[in-house]
Amino acid sequence: MSKDYWIIDTDAGVDDCQALALAFSCQDSHNFEVLAITVLAGNVLLPQAIMNIAETLKACNKENIPFYIGADRPLISTLTPATHIHGVDGLNNYWQREGKSREDHIKPQSKSAVQAIIDLAHEYSGNINIVTIGPLTNLALAACQNPEIISMFKRVLVMGGAVHYRGNRYITNEFNIWCDPEAAHIIFERFPSIELVPWETCIDKEHLLDLDFLRSYISGTSRVGKFIGEITAVREGRTTVHFCDPLTLAVAIDRNVVVSGSKRKGVIELKGTTTRGMTLINWGSSDMEEINEAVPNLFIVEKVNMEIVKQMLLSSIN
Repeated sequence: MSKDYWIIDTDAGVDDCQALALAFSCQDSHNFEVLAITVLAGNVLLPQAIMNIAETLKACNKENIPFYIGADRPLISTLTPATHIHGVDGLNNYWQREGKSREDHIKPQSKSAVQAIIDLAHEYSGNINIVTIGPLTNLALAACQNPEIISMFKRVLVMGGAVHYRGNRYITNEFNIWCDPEAAHIIFERFPSIELVPWETCIDKEHLLDLDFLRSYISGTSRVGKFIGEITAVREGRTTVHFCDPLTLAVAIDRNVVVSGSKRKGVIELKGTTTRGMTLINWGSSDMEEINEAVPNLFIVEKVNMEIVKQMLLSSIN
């Protein structure tokens, strides 16, 4: 079996860094290689995102994996970081604790994230994949600058969208799509086949992790295990937690994770007072596929095997 190659595009919040640790730990067992990390603003401002990725690479002993600086803002919208969820630094205030050095972290590559995506797509055409676990700005810019890359990706996975309109930003909007609706619109319009892990799948009661598991997950004694323990919060009053980005990486890495899903047509709403950034899905009959506008562009992941996901998460802290 030939090796797969991945780009991970991230805005460097807590679950992004958990997802990176999961991906790094699975490379040998699942015969793939993370070629690059591309960083952008979203959960936090870009300088903080860069620092978080550098620290994650160091903690995971993966300082050999190059990372690239991408967009510092959405295409049109004003950036509103999710510090109320991820803390002021994106890592549950990790950097505010005593003894955390900001001086010795590794440096990003000089090439831009957008150019790195373009160059790697050409170099590994037909055998390269990309997973986005933040806003879609970097990938949209790359697709606009070099449309040829659209056909070069083997798989495109996106964590994003509130496909049943149970938003986490506003009533109907999921953060990654809402953060840069124009970028999401470009990706949904131009890429013919996207694997989508939406917000509702991540918070499905069957996909939540209980506190016993969480305590095991944050109790690792390895370097990466200690790092994960420091950035992962156990919030008072919660009995379960959701892990959106690690779940998405698990879907990317192991196809056996997906139990069920459906092919649908999806579009992004760009207007409206409360619906801007809304992910609209055609839930109608498959007979509607005869109409060009209804031809599916998404495979929406709906049910996953959480036992596999949990095994991956625990392996990532060792």
